[in-house]
Amino acid sequence: MGVAHDTVVRTPSPGDSPAPRDEIARSWERSRSSGLRPTDSLEQFSVSDVDRRSRLLAAAEPVLDRMESMLARTRYCVLLSDRDARLVDLRFGSHQVRDAVTATGTVLGRPFSEETSGTNSIATVHELRVPVAVRGDEHYIDAMKGFSCYGHPLIHPVTRRIEGVLDITYLVDEDNPLLQPLLVQSATDIQSRLLEETRWSEQLLFAAFQRSNAARRGAPVIAMADEILLENTSASALICAEDHAALRAQIEGSTRRDGTIESMSLRGGQPVRIRWERPVSGAGVVVEIDMVDAPTVIDAMARRPSARTAAVIGEPGSGRTTALTEWAGACPVDRFDAADLAVGDPTGWLTGIVSRLDDGDATVVVENVHLLAELMACALTAAIATGVARVGISSNPLGDTAFERRRLVTGCREQTTMTPLRLRRHEIPSIARTMLARHGHDLHFTPAAITALVGYDWPGNLAELSDEIDDLVGQRSAGAITDRDLIRPTRPTPTDCDRNPIDTALHEAITNELHRHGGNKKATADHLGISRTTLYKRMRDLHIPG
Repeated sequence: MGVAHDTVVRTPSPGDSPAPRDEIARSWERSRSSGLRPTDSLEQFSVSDVDRRSRLLAAAEPVLDRMESMLARTRYCVLLSDRDARLVDLRFGSHQVRDAVTATGTVLGRPFSEETSGTNSIATVHELRVPVAVRGDEHYIDAMKGFSCYGHPLIHPVTRRIEGVLDITYLVDEDNPLLQPLLVQSATDIQSRLLEETRWSEQLLFAAFQRSNAARRGAPVIAMADEILLENTSASALICAEDHAALRAQIEGSTRRDGTIESMSLRGGQPVRIRWERPVSGAGVVVEIDMVDAPTVIDAMARRPSARTAAVIGEPGSGRTTALTEWAGACPVDRFDAADLAVGDPTGWLTGIVSRLDDGDATVVVENVHLLAELMACALTAAIATGVARVGISSNPLGDTAFERRRLVTGCREQTTMTPLRLRRHEIPSIARTMLARHGHDLHFTPAAITALVGYDWPGNLAELSDEIDDLVGQRSAGAITDRDLIRPTRPTPTDCDRNPIDTALHEAITNELHRHGGNKKATADHLGISRTTLYKRMRDLHIPG
């Protein structure tokens, strides 16, 4: 599994063996560090389905057919893995070699990374991105020590990404000097066919990327499509795999031709502004990245108007309480919650608030005023108007709420609307990482986990995301959090159903207009040119909360 350019080094019996080659020794150490043992079996790792229509297989199949013909009736086999180090094609020269190889668990769909199969000429080539030969006892897994192999990486000629690994495997005593040049030529042919298979739309994406890169004089630019990632040097130094996943999750779900994300925090904490554009439908996107200055807490406080009365409006879990706490500052706060009226005395509850409103040094916070009865909302409005204390209130989006509750909220001098988390997906990666860091554990998200977090609608907003992080930390204290570890984003929900393009565009239009009009359904319906009855029906059909 790989091409070697050095002298063959076999591992003699213990006691007189020389040190193994550096690349083999380091691979063994990586395999050990992953928790793999030499006695482990490949069969402990699950097999996944192989997509026979993939671009890699389309490019490789004629070459593999030719290799299979050349190696017929020999004890050699050809293995092909994809960019995820998963076996996607196997060709055997004879039944004997097929039986010997498959007996080790080497079958289609098997993951062949160093974490799952140790040192060999697929896993190690995939890790190092260079040709490697592994012979006999140099294999880490005991079951593989009866084989030797050459492996060669398959690098896309345009993107320079590794698309897979081509490997020739044989019994230890069957080495042949012609195998290495055969492997190199076959790998070169597959890479050439990968270029030929490049679609017209992707050629447009490459051209758009090059134009943007030239116009921006080296400022960060990346281009993304289903199986393509291009980036210039400055983008490569700035953007990590987590950031790529976050960008894909936010941009690729949009039906728009272009768009802007005014502020997004990268994995390293750098705030940036994102502009993206599709060269043509289906061709992926070109993304331009600009640095922005992060506002400090002092700047934010200086911009916040000073007001005796303030209202924070938003969905449950969107950060209303936190916003009111920031508004109150360091002052002691008397807190009241309209939810307590479900089991409490309304008269006593209101009397307690009124008694504090007469204190000019007091700061009073009343949560969930959307739950108040009309008479209670009217009484509280009057008490606030005649009082002297600072008052902050929180409410669900107003929508079609009754007059007195609406007057209570809109009568406040300062009003802040908390945007639902699903409408600021670009902030989810940085918020999730910040929440995770507060626990003090050595944990991090994989790109696939970031993609799942961004793709979930979070009906419970920040509170639900915080609960998700707490639950994840309860499961482990170190290592990588993968998409399989997530709890809420993997649950089937109505919003997970596939929508056709028209429904997707309508969902996005209604959601954006609801946000722009502060949840006011009448204004949203008027702007969209539909009746409120139709709006309600569309919201129900498309599973839009509110």
